[in-house]
Amino acid sequence: MSRRGRIALLSASLLLAGIILSVSHASVEVQPFWEQQLAARKQMEQCMVAILGYREALSIPLSSEDLCGTGLIGEEFTPITTSRGMPEAKRTAADPDMAALLVCMLYEAGIRPGDCVGAGFSGSFPGINLAVLCACDAMDVRLILISSVGASSYGANDPRLTFPEIIHRLYLDGLIRTDSVLVTPGGDFDNGRGVLDEALFDSVMERIADSGLIVLREPDYQENLAVRRAVYEKAGIDVFIASGGNISTTGIGAGAAALGQGVLKRRILPRPLTKESGLVEIYLLNGLPVINLLNIRQIAASYGLPFDPQKQAAPMEAAVYYQTRYPSAPLLVSLLLSLLLLSAIPVAEMRRKKQALASLAKQPV
Repeated sequence: MSRRGRIALLSASLLLAGIILSVSHASVEVQPFWEQQLAARKQMEQCMVAILGYREALSIPLSSEDLCGTGLIGEEFTPITTSRGMPEAKRTAADPDMAALLVCMLYEAGIRPGDCVGAGFSGSFPGINLAVLCACDAMDVRLILISSVGASSYGANDPRLTFPEIIHRLYLDGLIRTDSVLVTPGGDFDNGRGVLDEALFDSVMERIADSGLIVLREPDYQENLAVRRAVYEKAGIDVFIASGGNISTTGIGAGAAALGQGVLKRRILPRPLTKESGLVEIYLLNGLPVINLLNIRQIAASYGLPFDPQKQAAPMEAAVYYQTRYPSAPLLVSLLLSLLLLSAIPVAEMRRKKQALASLAKQPV
């Protein structure tokens, strides 16, 4: 092996040694915001108890798929179900540790106490929606919320108690700080179409309007987006949260799904904006952080939460309350030594060239 090859091999070995030393001396520490995580989790548990009471008062039995008795799991099909969904994902979303996860996500997105969060909820993942509400309260951030009635299978799809109504009840009972600023139908084109019983759906929307909530039923997709953006931008939101699959957030087609899940900060989109783009794509292009909450399996795997847990973990058991720290000294030292070694290669080559030229100059012509 040439001298240059030996130096390059030694340099790579030093870098590898630095990585191994850093990983082997890693430490696990609690998140700096763990107290807010616990507060959000506790609040979500209190809200879940209240929701069980709301269901009981309306004679709504627990779903057979609600294995942990959360009150946040609906039936497979009801007259207002908008699309198909998986009970495993809905059960995962109904874990109180989701509130702790949302605190983590908000910090990851750069949100701090006093900031403003814009959110768009469908009724498909009541657990995730509730987690967002509790996380924002625990972090003392302002939440501007637009919620939708439509829900996929096993979501908040009982016509007697839709998710905007759950939010409203929790707000009136003083369990959360934020109510919906607008309520939309959801479903096809966010206009409540595509459900099994459109007449019943219309009566639900009338009931919600009678409760004092402001209902937005705008059939034109672009106008619907414009109204939503005006609400959020007037408030000056610092992040946008899309929970569930409302068409105004995901867009028409698979545009938002292709952008990933969890905290997104990319500004370069895989496709240009079109008339079918939703708020997720629009805000990302404008440089606003987005938290996209739709693929629950992927989100749980990314943040160390169990998918479809058979029982709920105790506080501080889940990985989301902890962070792994790697010491930087071994990496920095190995990197410095590697750079010094690599810098010796051109110096050595220059010396050899000078020696060769000098040798040629001494030879007789």
